[in-house]
Amino acid sequence: MIKQYQLNRLVCYMCFCLCMCLGMSTAVAGTYQDHKTIYQAARDFVRLHVVSQHNKQAKIKIGTLDSRLKLKQCPKPLQAFQPGGSRDLGKTTIGVKCSGTNAWSLHVPVTISVFKNVLVASRQLQKGTVLTESDIELKKIDLAKLHYGFFEELKYGAGKKLKRRILAGAVLTPAMLKDPQLIRRGQQITIMAQSGLMIVRMQGKALANGAAGERIKVMNVKSRKKLEGVITSSGEVKVDI
Repeated sequence: MIKQYQLNRLVCYMCFCLCMCLGMSTAVAGTYQDHKTIYQAARDFVRLHVVSQHNKQAKIKIGTLDSRLKLKQCPKPLQAFQPGGSRDLGKTTIGVKCSGTNAWSLHVPVTISVFKNVLVASRQLQKGTVLTESDIELKKIDLAKLHYGFFEELKYGAGKKLKRRILAGAVLTPAMLKDPQLIRRGQQITIMAQSGLMIVRMQGKALANGAAGERIKVMNVKSRKKLEGVITSSGEVKVDI
């Protein structure tokens, strides 16, 4: 009878110890910041301050922190921020910090992909091709992959001349395109001089090649005087007087 009583006491004591250990484990776990709340703070910041500046067609991938990382539970709402020098798109980091007595700060790895329609070649195109709308099309591309610029409308590509050969699907960049030559050296051209509302046109000769917007030297055929002016989109050369 005594042995049974002692056995019962031993079982009760062991149950009590087990409950205490579980309670302590739960209490300790509750004193550390849940990593999920850190991820959510970073995601909310990206949606509000980064993605909203582009469009809603974005993908946000939050990286994971080391599972062994133990941070004191923050008594205040977490604050997220963009570290100085970090990228807006692609692989970057978002800072998350806790203010107060248990202050801490860390960087969360994030990948931000924003997709937008940009101009690409609809087929393989040779160097020197003057683009038409049949040569180009719009395609959704991740802006994080575009490091050299891009165009968002067909009108910015049509009429431009390719500086080099490009493959089908290649994204068109400003460095690939130039305005086609409107004037060739030796060509007979019209020189336009404007002073206020008065416009005077005269026959001239181009002394250099040029595209719209470029400055070239020309010669007045009648006076043989050399001038310098800007080529207009209509192919005339506007000189200063």
